[in-house]
Amino acid sequence: EIVLDGCHAFLLGQNGNGKSSIVEAIRWGLFGSLRMQNEIVANRDYSDRCRVEITLRREGKVWYLRRTLNRGTTGGSDAVLTDENGQERSIQEIIPQWDSTEAGEGMHIIFAPQSTPLPRQSKDLGLFGRPILNHLGLTHPRALLSELDDFVKTRKLEETDLARKLTEARQNIDREIGRLERQRDGVVSSPPWGSNHVPSIAESENKARKIIEEITGKQPDESLSGLSLDALIDEAEGALKHRRSQDLDELEKKLAEIVGRRERLEAFRDIQAKIQTQQSTIEDRQAQLDDTLKGLTLDGLQNSINETRAAADAEALMRRIIEDARDLLRRDEEGSVSCPVCEEIHSRQDLEGILQKALGKLSGATASTLGQLEGQLERAKNLEHEVQSLKSKLAELKQKADTAKTSIDPGDAKEPPESIKRCLDREASIQEQIDGGEDRLDKMERRLSNLRDEDIFHGIQKQLTSIRQSRRGFERVEGAYDDFVTFGGSVRAIREAVGICLKERLENDIPQVSDDLSKVFASLTHHSWYDRLTIDRSKLPKLELQVESSRDPSGHGHPTDVLNGQAESALKLVPYFAFSQADGAPTEVYLVLLDDPTRAFDEEHTEILVERLAELGNHVQLVVASQEISRFRELLPEHFQSSGYVVVEPGGWTHSDGPQLNIERHEPCKT
Repeated sequence: EIVLDGCHAFLLGQNGNGKSSIVEAIRWGLFGSLRMQNEIVANRDYSDRCRVEITLRREGKVWYLRRTLNRGTTGGSDAVLTDENGQERSIQEIIPQWDSTEAGEGMHIIFAPQSTPLPRQSKDLGLFGRPILNHLGLTHPRALLSELDDFVKTRKLEETDLARKLTEARQNIDREIGRLERQRDGVVSSPPWGSNHVPSIAESENKARKIIEEITGKQPDESLSGLSLDALIDEAEGALKHRRSQDLDELEKKLAEIVGRRERLEAFRDIQAKIQTQQSTIEDRQAQLDDTLKGLTLDGLQNSINETRAAADAEALMRRIIEDARDLLRRDEEGSVSCPVCEEIHSRQDLEGILQKALGKLSGATASTLGQLEGQLERAKNLEHEVQSLKSKLAELKQKADTAKTSIDPGDAKEPPESIKRCLDREASIQEQIDGGEDRLDKMERRLSNLRDEDIFHGIQKQLTSIRQSRRGFERVEGAYDDFVTFGGSVRAIREAVGICLKERLENDIPQVSDDLSKVFASLTHHSWYDRLTIDRSKLPKLELQVESSRDPSGHGHPTDVLNGQAESALKLVPYFAFSQADGAPTEVYLVLLDDPTRAFDEEHTEILVERLAELGNHVQLVVASQEISRFRELLPEHFQSSGYVVVEPGGWTHSDGPQLNIERHEPCKT
């Protein structure tokens, strides 16, 4: 708990001891954020509920503000404001500007009483934009201009989108009209009603009733009186289908019987033809078999092969013996040789002659004959197998023929071709009778088809009439769109007028504002070169801050980023010093929170800042946090009355308990 009682509060301490926590607690209690707008604050560490309570006193009235942090990590808080009697009051009722107040990160919060709530400021307003507009009383016009800009932008998008949709709708309607007209013209080019005049729907319905009467042979009953043309055509087609089935059923049954009889005869005839073909094939293969055997049987041919094979083996043995004997003679070098059989002495030459003569008698014809006989036997066996297979198939065909014969008349079975011809003649006769009836029914069906085309024509005409009516209604919508665009143009004209008026007002007031800003900036910084702050008049109504030098003959302005760190820190404080003392300002400043405003300040500029804070403190209440402990302790007594401020020195900060506070109050504050 920190009791200020209207005194200024100076929070002095090193980093990490909780100075900013106190500033953030005040800011969060008032606005629900810490350093920046819409920041999410969540209770992640504390086991109990977190809250900040602030007592506000103004003009003899007291209000109590309590903000409680909800449990969990999703953030969110609830704020309740009550008066001295405990009656809950609306925050906007007590502090109308509450919702619209925005501040720089960790630095300034300002609120003041207003007759009506201020509008939310535009996103393009920088650090200086809002206080300047508040000071000049132009918050509402500038907000109106921003809202008109948003409206014009949105309106333009809506106009473009509506124009696209209207164009697409108009094109779709025109395409549909064109499609229907082409369909109608296609029907009219070959009119189903012939050379007669275009029938009305009632005339087409009468045609349908007349066709129904012709098909059924009876006058239509009352059940057809209320039917549409399409339903009447359906009735006529159903009656025609029934008539076609009824008249032709008997003839078709007879025709089916004749066709079945003919098909059975054709099947019997085809089987007989196959039997004849099979018998002819068997006879041919049997003749080939007999020619191959040449009067022998398969067994006799096999015996001849066996005998020929034995002779061929004996001849081969004799040839080997002679070859072996000749080989022995060649090995012996003597001129005479003793015969191993008769033991007589023979001349080598004589023996070789005898052996050569014996070898010449072995011609080799027996082996050739054996090969021919074996080939003859193989062909005979194949032919024998083929003949047996053909005979088996022939037996199957005869069995089929016997079965097929049982399904036909005995008289038809004697001469199948003649019977088939008689069936074909009978079929042609019955078909001629069917075709005659079909022709009559087909004519009625064509009349119904033409009537169906008439129904399509009437449907196209109905659609054309309907869509043309829609086209006329669409033209009224297009007129409304023109009014919509005209209104948007009026708003754009209003926006231009507001922009011109605002720019003219700013052009008149900005010179004085620039002088006020320059005085404060120069007194805070004592910059050696840049000693003026100006608003770029070429960018109005946009408020773009720039720095200048009174000693620069060119008079050119420069972006504020040319300043050093000390001057940049001082720059953030300028609007609050410049406008807090202005007489008759539309927005009066009541409270300023400063978190480490002396960042990057040297001792000289720190003293200048404290002097300006003392001047500012004559009009507003200050809450200032700084780590310049010794410097502030030295300067505060020089520039502030001892009854006008409280020094709070935090230390020993923990997550669970926050900072431990040492509060120094020299004298009771004069509220």
